[in-house]
Amino acid sequence: MIQGISPAISAVKNLGKRIGNVANNVANVATAGYKKSRSTATPLPGYHVNTASGTSSVGMGSALEDISKVFQQGAFEPNVSPTSMAIGGEGFFIVRDGEGKSYYTREGNFSFNQNGSLVNSQGFIVQGRHMDPTGSPQGSLGDISIDGYNAGELEAIAVSPDGVITGSYTNGNPVDLFQVATADFQNPNGLEQLGNNLFAATGDSGSAITGSPGSGGLGQIVPHALEMSNVDLVEEFTMLILFKRSFQANVKVIEVENELKGDVLDIIS
Repeated sequence: MIQGISPAISAVKNLGKRIGNVANNVANVATAGYKKSRSTATPLPGYHVNTASGTSSVGMGSALEDISKVFQQGAFEPNVSPTSMAIGGEGFFIVRDGEGKSYYTREGNFSFNQNGSLVNSQGFIVQGRHMDPTGSPQGSLGDISIDGYNAGELEAIAVSPDGVITGSYTNGNPVDLFQVATADFQNPNGLEQLGNNLFAATGDSGSAITGSPGSGGLGQIVPHALEMSNVDLVEEFTMLILFKRSFQANVKVIEVENELKGDVLDIIS
């Protein structure tokens, strides 16, 4: 009778992890830039038993197959900060840490630090390209920093849908300073999920395909806005109820199996 316990135990372990994933989604329902995760299960290999009609296969329960990110667009929330941005469509912002390693994020809660660099909430510098006097991006990707642009005379910053950061100076002349770069991947689900809404490229995701916002299938920038979490509470609670009922049913199977084992032992003794 032990065969009845193994599938139920595997299901309980699997469902515990899936419930934990739902709990994490719910916990981040108000986290800007957060992308919900979806878990899937797969049946475990079975074993063969002899029956009156021949040989049949009996399953051994289920296992957690995968937990993948859902990169569905989240809603936009207006933000008064001129350096707050969202991406409308495909792509990620690119940020770089102090060691030169690149990360990718959908959270555009940026600000200028004391050194004049445009940074995210972890202090990683947003990447982009300098704008030449004709208003075209030039050179390779680099840190976006207004240091050296006479910041003391800079009155205001504006960001356009194509990611161009324009500075307005006290002399009344607007100057295109940088263009924010965005990136996409052949397989975004292959990205390594880190903390703080950051992702890192892997062999499964492929290398970053960088470009200007609004070009090559990349989404445009939505200025003065933040992309909110794409978690749907109704959907999460529906899944939670389903998992709970399945969890309870499998626990009941284990209880019944244990009762039957006790009855058998009583008979034998």
